[in-house]
Amino acid sequence: MNSLDSMTKKLENTKIYAVKPGGRNYAEIKAFSVGLDMIFNELDEMLREYYIDTAQSYGLTERERFTGAVRDDLSIEKRRELLKIREQTNEEFCTPEGFNKILEGYGLGNFKITENPSQNALSVKISDSLSELNKVWVNKMIEKDFPAHLEITVEFAS
Repeated sequence: MNSLDSMTKKLENTKIYAVKPGGRNYAEIKAFSVGLDMIFNELDEMLREYYIDTAQSYGLTERERFTGAVRDDLSIEKRRELLKIREQTNEEFCTPEGFNKILEGYGLGNFKITENPSQNALSVKISDSLSELNKVWVNKMIEKDFPAHLEITVEFAS
C-alpha cells in the first residue's frame, strides 16, 4: 500500500474527513504522499545497502573503501564474498589459517605461506596472475593487514 492509500484510508476511518478525488483534502494528501513515497524509497534503498547480502552499489563500495579494497572490477556476488571474508578477519587472526583468510579476502586463490616463527618471518608466494598495479596493491594491503612484528617477504610467481 502506498502512502496516499494509507493516509486516505486512515482519514476516512476517522469519519471527520471526506477524501474524494478532486477535493482539497485529496489534493493536499496527494502532495504529502509524493514526498513521503520519495523518503520511503530512500529508506528502502538505505536498508538494502546496509547489509552485505543485499547491497547493490554504494553499500559495497563504501565497505570496500573502508577496508582499502574497492573491487568494482568484480561481480557483485564476488565482492560480497570478499567483503564477508575481510570482515571475519581481525587482530585475533595471527595464525597461518588467519593469514590465508586475509589473502583470500584480497581475491587471491593461488598462494603459499611459509612461516619461520624463530625469526618472526613469513614468506608469501603468490602464483595468481596479477597486473603490476594489483601486485603493488597486494603488497600495500599485506603491509597494512599483517602484524608489524613479522618480517614479511612477498614473492610473485610468473
